[in-house]
Amino acid sequence: MYQIKFKIHSYWRAGTGRGGGALLDELVHRDAYGLPNLPGRTVKGLLRDAVYRAEQWQQIPKDSTLCWFGSNAIEPGEDEIRLETEAGALGVSDAVLDEELKKYLLSLLTSSIALKKQKGKQLCQGFYHQIYATAIEHETGSAKDKSLRGMQVTIPLTLTATLYELHSSQLTDNWHQQLEKCLPLILTVKIPIASSTTDTRSETDFHIRGWLNKLSHDNLFRQSVVLLSKFL
Repeated sequence: MYQIKFKIHSYWRAGTGRGGGALLDELVHRDAYGLPNLPGRTVKGLLRDAVYRAEQWQQIPKDSTLCWFGSNAIEPGEDEIRLETEAGALGVSDAVLDEELKKYLLSLLTSSIALKKQKGKQLCQGFYHQIYATAIEHETGSAKDKSLRGMQVTIPLTLTATLYELHSSQLTDNWHQQLEKCLPLILTVKIPIASSTTDTRSETDFHIRGWLNKLSHDNLFRQSVVLLSKFL
């Protein structure tokens, strides 16, 4: 098995489509205990998109996307929805917090002692911030009426997902080396922001760069690092 490690160096969000009452328009995804994570479907989607583009640019063998991650209901260039899809040879877990940190937080959150449980909830709240933005009138430079939007974001974190073989017979011996080539192409979680000139919200991307077993010494502002490593 392999691990995909996301080192995120700025605010990020995995959206849920749910609002948070009058104050927040969007909430972030959390696990059952309120801890931050990236759902496995999101991690798989990020990897699949990067692999597809690498395949189109002939950087990896043809049909790698289909082999590793299976088919989509709608493939690029197709108009009709498929009633049946093919499973891929690789499975992906949720990307979660460091094991020791998660174990400690869960010990508090599941404690029968009220003070410990309360401490766990307070620590979990520290993972999340609220940010607000508003649209600006082009002519006056003032905020547009009723354009204030609030959203929940997650602080910079390191999350780890497990990549495992579902059908090893479909994989070549060097599939993980081919996958490593695709890591710099990953586009990760986006934060919608209010445009300065219109009500329509645009999106600003984090930039992803991938390495195997090494870190970057470059400027890490608004960047994330994706690492692929093998473990037993």
